[in-house]
Amino acid sequence: MRTFLKPGWLPVALFVLLILFFWKVELATLAAGIALFIMGMRHLEDGFRAFTGGALERWLGKSTDRLWKSLVFGFTSTSLVQSSSLVTLLSIAFLSAGLISLTAGIGIVFGSNLGTTTGAWLIALVGLKVDLATVAMPLLVFGVMLGRRAEAHWKGIGQVLLGIGLLFFGIDLMKAGFASFEGALNLDSYAFSGWFGVLIYVILGLLATVVMQSSHATLMITLAALAGGQLAYDNALAMAIGANLGTTVTAVIGALGSNNAGRRLAAAHIIFNGVTAAVALLILPLLARSVDSIAYILGIAADAYTLKLALFHTLFNLLGLVIMLPFIPLMIKMLMRWFPEGIPVGSTEIKPSVLSQQPRARALYLNDSALVHANTALKVLDQELLHLAALTRQVIAASTYLPPAVLLGMPRRQLHEAVRAPVAASQREDADVLYERHIKGVYSDIVDFISRMDISFLPEQQQTLMEHNVAGRDLVEAVKAAKHLQKNLRKHLDETQPGVRTSYDALREQCGLALLALGRLEDIQGDAEAQAELFYEYEKAGKLFSAEFQKNVQLQLRNRELDGWQATSLLNDMHYLMDIRRHLAMAHAVLAARGEVVDQVVAPYEQDPVAAEQPVRRERPAKASPPPPKPPKKKPRGKGGKERIEPSITLR
Repeated sequence: MRTFLKPGWLPVALFVLLILFFWKVELATLAAGIALFIMGMRHLEDGFRAFTGGALERWLGKSTDRLWKSLVFGFTSTSLVQSSSLVTLLSIAFLSAGLISLTAGIGIVFGSNLGTTTGAWLIALVGLKVDLATVAMPLLVFGVMLGRRAEAHWKGIGQVLLGIGLLFFGIDLMKAGFASFEGALNLDSYAFSGWFGVLIYVILGLLATVVMQSSHATLMITLAALAGGQLAYDNALAMAIGANLGTTVTAVIGALGSNNAGRRLAAAHIIFNGVTAAVALLILPLLARSVDSIAYILGIAADAYTLKLALFHTLFNLLGLVIMLPFIPLMIKMLMRWFPEGIPVGSTEIKPSVLSQQPRARALYLNDSALVHANTALKVLDQELLHLAALTRQVIAASTYLPPAVLLGMPRRQLHEAVRAPVAASQREDADVLYERHIKGVYSDIVDFISRMDISFLPEQQQTLMEHNVAGRDLVEAVKAAKHLQKNLRKHLDETQPGVRTSYDALREQCGLALLALGRLEDIQGDAEAQAELFYEYEKAGKLFSAEFQKNVQLQLRNRELDGWQATSLLNDMHYLMDIRRHLAMAHAVLAARGEVVDQVVAPYEQDPVAAEQPVRRERPAKASPPPPKPPKKKPRGKGGKERIEPSITLR
């Protein structure tokens, strides 16, 4: 109850409306018609997206490589779903995720504005002349019946039919509501002439669109009032301009939860609608005379005000499009200057200050506008995981006391010398502090973003989401393994016993080599064969190092160069290093490639993480399909034919 009363104005507004509805039943009829019209638009949007299986979004991603294609897409999609708000929000989401260009987004928004005119024509030609309630009834029945089906296809068709039925029924109620006002309340007596009247009705059209979040609903009210004689023609023209201007609020709301790319498109929408409205107001008398002339040529009667309003709506939107198209390049330059680019995806910037003193890291690419559609949500999630992977490599390098240059591709020889040099006090950073400061915040933002994905996913998208979720967890686990490794590293950095110091230097060097290898993934992005080769060499190097390190520890233990306590500590820390390598490889395989490369890297660890550390020679997999598994090698036999067990120390 307290949550419901939180917006204090809401109960008061509902109470006032209730009194008005009892006072004037006609007003309740009109309000019910508006409510059904808006509800019908929502069902039509949801049903179209479910019925087409995401065709609108796929078409948006593939058919916007040219400006004219973007214009056609914006016009056609808005004409189909009768919602410029949906098309605008989708465009902001796709642009913020980097799936379309700014030019394409601007073209879609411009075309969408022109597409809204089809709704006005449909209502003026058919909606006000036909008994829509009779048509709506069977549509509502069929829509409810099909909407209860489990199959997405039929359910989508049911939502579309239900949406159209509610639209028709809402239009019929609005007509009835305005018709019943005749004699009781004559809105025409409130008509204002001159520029004062124009400004008043522009503001009314804008406010109505803001409240209902639908310029189609505002146009419907305007047409119904005009047809019922409750609104003067000149004032109706001004309301149409105000309705067009009010659609910018949807773009502003969508941009609030977006990044700078989405804000650019919202700003372009505001500029286009603002310039179009300003030009229409400046030459309103000329536009009105042009409408009369074109109507005469088309055979539209002089008193057919609803058709003339639809013609006016089309004319001034088309005029705005003609005016703004030549200025798109200039607009893009201005928008890029107002909303500059952010940090490149996956960049690893090495700053002069120590990592623990840098500002706390948070998510860079996640934004609420991306939650509109599965493709955009997965795209920004992929970008954010790349950001987390870059931070993870930085934190692991600092936790193992490696020089920052290891993240920039320093030569192996230079790395070999660096790990054997004394570690400066400023370089000895605390892994727990680094985790809290640079990893936990970003990962918590990712988990929160995934929890708010209230979207229908296709099976392959669900698989991608699951892989990304696991990749994020792998990155966190790699940092946690580095935290465990640092406990003994910190103790033995200044170790005087050669065997212990050399072993820990080898662990640090192997960690650096792993970071160097994974850092090269950015250079071979898109080359699946090169990536497969890199991961194959990465896995082979890890197995060989693990085997050689264990042999050296056992040899030193036999020679009494190490005691049992030191040997077990080294073997434990070797396993922490292998955990770092394993989790980093699995996460980066998901982020760097798809399909075969992921399977080749993940499969050995999923089968047996400990066995994956053993030095087993494996043929490089073919690009087309992985080779069949080799039969296990026969183990050597001892005397009497019994299986010989090799001595080894493996701590789990």
